[in-house]
Amino acid sequence: MSHYNTGYEKGRAAGAALKGTNDHDTTRSRDLKFVRQLFPDLGDIDIIATVRDYDRERLAAQPDLAKFPELRGRADFLRGERVGFRDASGLDESATALHFSLNHWWMKRVNSRHVARWDLLTINPNGCTNVFIPDGAEGVTISDNRDIALVKDNPKWFADWWPKHVVESNRREVNWTQGGVSAALLLDEEPQNIFPCNPHEILPDECRNDIGAIKEFLTRYAEFWGPCKQIWVDRKLNAVGVEKTNRRVGFIDPDPKTGAVAVTACSYITPELAELRDERLRKVAEHKNETWDDSLDRQYCHGADRRQHRLLELTFAESRRVGGATIWGALDVVADHAVPYPDRVCLAGETCSPQRQPNPEWSVIQHAAVISGDRRRMLYRAIEDMNHPKAVYDCTPKLKLGECVAMLPEWRADLDAGRCILS
Repeated sequence: MSHYNTGYEKGRAAGAALKGTNDHDTTRSRDLKFVRQLFPDLGDIDIIATVRDYDRERLAAQPDLAKFPELRGRADFLRGERVGFRDASGLDESATALHFSLNHWWMKRVNSRHVARWDLLTINPNGCTNVFIPDGAEGVTISDNRDIALVKDNPKWFADWWPKHVVESNRREVNWTQGGVSAALLLDEEPQNIFPCNPHEILPDECRNDIGAIKEFLTRYAEFWGPCKQIWVDRKLNAVGVEKTNRRVGFIDPDPKTGAVAVTACSYITPELAELRDERLRKVAEHKNETWDDSLDRQYCHGADRRQHRLLELTFAESRRVGGATIWGALDVVADHAVPYPDRVCLAGETCSPQRQPNPEWSVIQHAAVISGDRRRMLYRAIEDMNHPKAVYDCTPKLKLGECVAMLPEWRADLDAGRCILS
């Protein structure tokens, strides 16, 4: 099949899926409102027309095929993808451009030229966490926090929530990406390569055999993805933490004894990236007529650094447990609240500044799971009443067994003792 036809089929599938939701107009309105709130000094520019032109610019960009040989034929693929998407969705060029390039435009271009006012938004800052322990007592063990906005008057989604994606992504083998969290850098460097490409989708399969090869490939493609923080894992279960700006990549070393690693959002502890981050924060503070000490952005980001260091300490300690890390121990890591904010991992209504930050921060959903071997299972829980929230770590976890995994006496004892509920 030609590159164009492959792209056409992918775009058609995406367009059909979007049309099936019947919520395109609502999503577009929400996204445009979000961008205007985040960047108030954009003024009254026509965002739709601007993104349409930006998408054209991206499609016309010429990547260096000597440096990025994997992109041969990609332009034909993209043309086919856009046509397929439009045919299936019924959307015009502008709406199609919003679908493919709105996020890239505001994150890569606007965020590099304008100060993002996260402090003015009425949504929670994002402090999610991911933990990966390759040699747990019962197999590969992971855990996760999602810090998302409280959805008041609609508690059912959270009460019924369980992370199906964890099961699906690890069904055949341990997935090479284990979670991901936010890490947008204020006034980030603007990338030169804006040609549409998600390098995670074109990573050669053989790279997954060696963590060094994964790092080399995605570092070469650094301008095409991120910003974010992730955990990468090769097929030998060697892992590394990753922190990514628009143009640069930093790595968080795993525990030298156990190979465990963890990431949390909005922190940069790689020296080069931390220096860049602080340089940008000083410019933001100047723009907002704040001192360095009073800068809310500085307080939040440096608090995230402290949370990252504590998360690593707790993860390493759990991974070194005699007999190996347990699923309950991994859950305790992401449920940590033994120290004051901002160091604590699990958030329950805290804030950098109650007077200046519109909404407190909450860890709303979390899980821990054994994702390999014959004891695969998951513990998960969520805040169940958004109108009267209590800390997620005070909610009783639900137990879900892996496919074809039989109940064991020790798990039944946990259920009988009320430690968890069978899902």
